[in-house]
Amino acid sequence: MTQIPVIVALLSSGAALAAWNINRHQRKITRHLIDGRRIKVFCLVKDPQVPGWTVGHFVIESGAWAWEPRPRHKSPLTLPPDLEVARVREPVPRETTRLNRRFVVMECTSAQGEVLVAALHGHIEHVFMALSRP
Repeated sequence: MTQIPVIVALLSSGAALAAWNINRHQRKITRHLIDGRRIKVFCLVKDPQVPGWTVGHFVIESGAWAWEPRPRHKSPLTLPPDLEVARVREPVPRETTRLNRRFVVMECTSAQGEVLVAALHGHIEHVFMALSRP
């Protein structure tokens, strides 16, 4: 009977440690962005020309952004420079095979067509602000 409080205490302390670590990482990224340093946000991108999601990093520097696909990706994907955010939404059920529930999807428009950008809840705001700058 004394094992139940011990298990509950271990689970709650583990959850608190995980929340603290996520919050610390988010504060670090925000601090680097405010200071004008380069940050990399893990994202998945779906382009109309390339089937499936492409894994990489959305790199944000002072006043500029770029897309870096992961180095071993077969077909390097470049994002059009005229991306504009049209809508922000949760992943639909058919996208949950590749994305988990913590991702948020931004539907972006460009001259080449619709581009989908997915990132975690705490990081999508940085990508949204970078794309919204004139």
